[in-house]
Formats: sequence, C-alpha cells, structure tokens
Amino acid sequence: MATYKGIQGYTVQKLPSDPTASEAVGQLFYNSGGGKFKLGTQAAGAWASGGTMAISSALRYGFGTQSAAGMAAGNNNSPGATELYDGTAWTTGNNVSDPRESGASCGTQTAAIMTAGESPAETGNTETFDGTTWTEVADLTTARAKCRGLGIQAAALACGGISPLTDKVEEWNGSAWSEGADLVTATSDMGAVGIVTAGLIFGGAIPGYTAQTESYNGTAWSEVADLNSARGVLGGFGTSNIDAIAAGGTPNTGATESWNGTAWTEVADMATGREGLCNDSAGNSTAGLIAGGDTPGPGNTDTSEEWNDPVYTIKTVTVS
Repeated sequence: MATYKGIQGYTVQKLPSDPTASEAVGQLFYNSGGGKFKLGTQAAGAWASGGTMAISSALRYGFGTQSAAGMAAGNNNSPGATELYDGTAWTTGNNVSDPRESGASCGTQTAAIMTAGESPAETGNTETFDGTTWTEVADLTTARAKCRGLGIQAAALACGGISPLTDKVEEWNGSAWSEGADLVTATSDMGAVGIVTAGLIFGGAIPGYTAQTESYNGTAWSEVADLNSARGVLGGFGTSNIDAIAAGGTPNTGATESWNGTAWTEVADMATGREGLCNDSAGNSTAGLIAGGDTPGPGNTDTSEEWNDPVYTIKTVTVS
C-alpha cells in the first residue's frame, strides 16, 4: 500500500496547534494537541454576521474598513449619532454637527468626510471627522441629497444626486469644493467606490432603478458593463474602478456582485436583504462591511454583515 509520502513526496507535518487558516491552504497536517489530521481549504467569498449597532437606522454615512469603520447620522433613531466599529463591536461616538440622511461620505475611521443630504431640506453642508470630533468645513457648491461619495478625506468626489436629479460631480481638495467632470447620466441613490483618479458608480435611480455602471479615470466618466440586476439605494465597497463589491438595494435584496474592471459577477447573497444603505458600507472587495438599512417587515435594522473573499477554513479529516 502506498504511503502519503510516496504519493505526495513529503510527510505530513506534525504541529502542536493549528496555523493561521490562510497559511494552511492546501496543506494536510497532524494537530498533535488535538490528535486530529486537518486540511486547510479556500472557498469563494461569503458573508458572516458582524456586530450589532446601538441604533437601528438607514441612509447613514459610512466610511473606513471592515475592522475600523464608522457610520454617522441617518434616519429615524440616528439623526446625528456616530457609531464606530473595531471589527467586533460597535461603540457610540460624538454626534455630527448637522443631523441629516442620504448624502455622500468616504475616508477612514480617523479621517472621514461627509457632505450633502436632507436635513430636512437638501443641504451642501460638509463635515470632516478626526476619529473623535466632527468639524464643519466649506459647503458644496450646490446643495443636494441622494448623492454618493468616493475618495479620501483630502481628495473626494460627491457624485450625482437630486437638486433636482443631476449629473453634476464636485471635487474636494481638502479645503474647498469645485465642479468636476459630469457623469454620463444624471443619477441618484447609486453605489460609489474608489478614489478621485479611479472611481466607480453603479446602480441608482435615473429615475427608475438602473443597472448602469460608470467608471472614472480622473478626467472623464465612461459607461462600462451593467450590473446583473437593476437596483438603487445600495451599498458598495472597493479600492478603485477595477475592484468593487455591490450589495443590497431596492427592493430589499441581499444580492451581491463582484466587479473586476470588466464585468459584474453574481456571488453569495447577504443573509438579510436590505435597502436604504446609502454610503452605509466600508472596506474593499476582499474584506467589506454592510451595516444597518431597511429590511422587509421590521423596517430599519441594527445588524451588520462582513464580506470576506476568499474564506479560509481548517477542516478536520476523518480517517478510518
């Protein structure tokens, strides 16, 4: 009978404990502490439950990463509240200066920017966040709501929205807003990810929900491949115009799609379908976060879900 070494060319490692799951991919080893043979595996992206927020709300302003995120303001019970996430739990931070909902946001947990929204009228108010305090800075040139943001605190875009429905984009340079290149199509309630030299918007209302996607190269917007399903008020996260995840949206869907710069591919759905996500998302295409939103039946939710791609697992091998 052939031995494992004879087939594979090496012996099974004997380890006192499991290694990191990502380091164990494709490796068979013996865990001497538990007396088990184990195998490291890698699977396609999936959603897992995240921490529960203090407030059930939708249409919030999101920023940061999966392990260091923030959600601010929003509708109903969170008119000005800020919540911060450490990858496990949410804690309450300082309120924004101007309570509102449905605007644009981006940046990190310690260097974020939010602008526009309804409070209750459309506003151009802009605030920056240093991880502790929100500070009012220069307003948008044009007040609007239901626009979306991308970039970082020192270099951001506020795209589309209603004032009324517009294709206008404004660019923030760290101290002031100025008009940037217009979208191809006037759109509101879309998803937005990336940076000012490599941005992406997708879905939204024009009016009527759309699957349209536009890519930005720092100079001009161009239409690229559509989402597989038209939707608006959705969430998204990604680092550029070739790396993105679109999730959720109207009507209360958990559908998730991955963008590789050329096409959208349907991947694993969220556990809970939700809409009203606004910029309620953080992270990149391999480690993202969706929090809050409006769900079927109970309405606004305080739940969050974490996206990981790929998913690493160490499995016990049964031998007989």
